[in-house]
Amino acid sequence: MSYRCYDKEYRSPEALVLYMQSKGLSVVNKHDAKRFIENVNFYRFKAYLWPFLDANLSSYLPQTTFEQGVELYRFDEALRNYLFSIICRIEIKLRSKLDQVVASHTNNPFWYLDDRLFLHNSLRSVDGVRSSLATSFLRSKDDFSNHFKKHYYNETNENFKQLPPFWVISELATFGQIPIFYNALDKAHFQGALNLNKLDILSHDFGARSLKELNNWIIAIRDVRNRCAHHSRVWNANHRQASGILNRLDANYYPTKPNKIYLFCVLLKKIDETLLTEFNVKEHLLTLFEEHPESQARSHSAGFPVNWYDDPIWS
Repeated sequence: MSYRCYDKEYRSPEALVLYMQSKGLSVVNKHDAKRFIENVNFYRFKAYLWPFLDANLSSYLPQTTFEQGVELYRFDEALRNYLFSIICRIEIKLRSKLDQVVASHTNNPFWYLDDRLFLHNSLRSVDGVRSSLATSFLRSKDDFSNHFKKHYYNETNENFKQLPPFWVISELATFGQIPIFYNALDKAHFQGALNLNKLDILSHDFGARSLKELNNWIIAIRDVRNRCAHHSRVWNANHRQASGILNRLDANYYPTKPNKIYLFCVLLKKIDETLLTEFNVKEHLLTLFEEHPESQARSHSAGFPVNWYDDPIWS
């Protein structure tokens, strides 16, 4: 591979508007377009204009306007905000239900510090999370942190005696740390009566068939959550395909592409259906498409099949 020096010069917002016009993009209001580029950044925004490029990617399709790109941008912004609001609620439930199941089964509020509960080959990653949580906890000035540090210690793990019960430390945990605990737990320790595993039963609370499937879902949720948190494009980006969701759809309503946001929205509907959290995913999506007609015209780019709302899974 050969490299060359990056020699593209800085372009002002005014120059960028002229550049887009030179590529065939119609700009209804140049002043508004300049203000938009000032606030958003052209490099970030141009991804929303890609659907309007011709086959050679050299110019924009006839009749394409700057405002159409802005409408897609605003749709993606609204979609991110909605998805993030749902994911935040799911995250809290994932933390709470994990602690309820494991703490009640082990009768140990410090279960996350007990090496015996985790797969041996996962202990290094678990210890990494413990160390990170210990740093956050020792730095924390929150009342709940100060109270524990002033009065208590634990006897579960000599290396982390300063750490509190999971229901306390989980307040400082990131979403990325939660799936490490889920994935590292040794299911053999949670076998219950009638050959039912308590961790699989926990997974059923979220609509998953097993802990393995739920772990896959959590990673998919984490990835979308991170894109939303960092204000990255989600509407037509490529996403991790959550296992077991595609085969729950009616064959007449398969997504145009299984690695787009539509299948993730179906996953949220499935979780909502089981947790009874009233996310109203279908209604919110229909409203967003109605408010942003340009997105509705290009919904196939987000994986939405024609008349997706008629699939029985949305009933």
